[in-house]
Amino acid sequence: MEIESIFPLTYRLSNPNYTIYHRAALGGLAATIKAWGKSPPEGIIPKLEQESVTIEKSGELSDKDALKRILDASFKLTEDKLIDLPGQFIDEDKADLKLAIHDALCFTFLQKGKDARWGKEKSRNYELKFPDDELSRIISYKPIDGYAHQTAKGMELISPLEDSLSRSSIIPQWIIPGSMKGRKELQVKTNEAILLLFLIVGCSVFILRPRTCKKIANFPKEKAQACIVVPDIVDLIEFTGAIKRISSRSQDVKRFTNNYLGRVVGGAEEAALSFLLDMTAQKLEHERSIKGCQAIAMGKVAWDKNQINRSMSIKIGGDYEEIGVFRAAKQYLEKSKFIKMKDGKSFSVPDNPLPEMIAANLAARQHWCNHFKELVAEKKDFRNLLFRKGGLHKVAQAIKDTEDIAIIRAFHKAWQITLAQIYERADKSHLDSNRLIEVRQEKMRNEILRLRTSDAAANWFLKFCADATKGGSLAPMREDAELIRAFIFNRRNFDRLQNLFLFALVSYESDKNNKQTNKNGDN
Repeated sequence: MEIESIFPLTYRLSNPNYTIYHRAALGGLAATIKAWGKSPPEGIIPKLEQESVTIEKSGELSDKDALKRILDASFKLTEDKLIDLPGQFIDEDKADLKLAIHDALCFTFLQKGKDARWGKEKSRNYELKFPDDELSRIISYKPIDGYAHQTAKGMELISPLEDSLSRSSIIPQWIIPGSMKGRKELQVKTNEAILLLFLIVGCSVFILRPRTCKKIANFPKEKAQACIVVPDIVDLIEFTGAIKRISSRSQDVKRFTNNYLGRVVGGAEEAALSFLLDMTAQKLEHERSIKGCQAIAMGKVAWDKNQINRSMSIKIGGDYEEIGVFRAAKQYLEKSKFIKMKDGKSFSVPDNPLPEMIAANLAARQHWCNHFKELVAEKKDFRNLLFRKGGLHKVAQAIKDTEDIAIIRAFHKAWQITLAQIYERADKSHLDSNRLIEVRQEKMRNEILRLRTSDAAANWFLKFCADATKGGSLAPMREDAELIRAFIFNRRNFDRLQNLFLFALVSYESDKNNKQTNKNGDN
């Protein structure tokens, strides 16, 4: 008996039965078709539209052969045995990005031994060179000879009848990382199973190296190793264009995820918001291809020591009021760095914990500066942040909240005048002005950290401003008097006020970046 063909395959974003995983997979399929361009697999006729994808085959081609050609053109390996997904538009000269994605995919989609064909080599070294780095970096990775997506291993797509596809197929765990199977394998229609194969293309993956959670008491403590960002797609044409722009060589706009170090982040929230910024760069609200995403952290959990599981899943919205603060922190502070180990190989970690902290706060709909005091609780961490005051000042300039701006502006002005007084004292008494400033900053840090009530915080701030002006009126305090007074005497603002004081202390930078500006500060 002749089995009816499952072609043409038609997928629509508007399908009411689709989850975020289906829509992300459809985005991956759309991007793959876009990458094929005018040279799709022989006998395969794809059609990409804003809301749908259709794949037809030529009449003489069997379903089995059509599927094989689609898989062969969609899931590849490089000569260096790195995973190569044409739908992610990563050129050959971006080996560093391929390497980061390969490592992250091996932690997530392909973590089990049976999900990939591992060769005899336990590891292979790759030498990376970056334009702004004189040194080359030796990165170790595990090469593979093949992976499950290339053959749809274990999905039972092929019918027992020759050259035919099954009516239903199995969804293995490597299709949706972190999913747990029950007593029976999950079965879906074969056309749906083929779609979900492309989830690996539609998602963005990151390597997690948390820093903030080590300093903040109530941050998650799971040992997350990788993160999958699943986009919630609303426009396939815009999505494929955005994915292509992320990996392009163009320098017209700052991108955060288009190189190796950009895929090394502190937390799942940072990964998701970095991806969101890149996807929406230079796009108007009505032109956006996604309305948000789901960030899934993968790591070791207490109840399973044998494999990497989902340790956290976070829904990320499409927009945040202070997303500009996170963008500035990523652009001016987040420069992940390589650490050279004794064996000559390099290990990468985020260089600054602030982007991770801000992203976690925004994702939780908390104030962007929440928990900042924990980042400066230790003197050495405080000093390290002071060395990054230029970047921190850029972060301060990106703030939109009027109350935050008023407090930081008044603090900076009072500190500017205080610095002028310190320089004057140093000149008259032939003292080291840098040392005097260091002592004063440390004293202020301790005073702020020891504040325990809102009244104490308000009184400290008013005294600091009054001491700077020797009882006179500080210009920012005059201009925003009602706003500042209402804010500092509101007991609900105590934690926020304490965090803002400490942030203002480390983020001050003179306009001309020299001490002469500080000497001439007026009221």
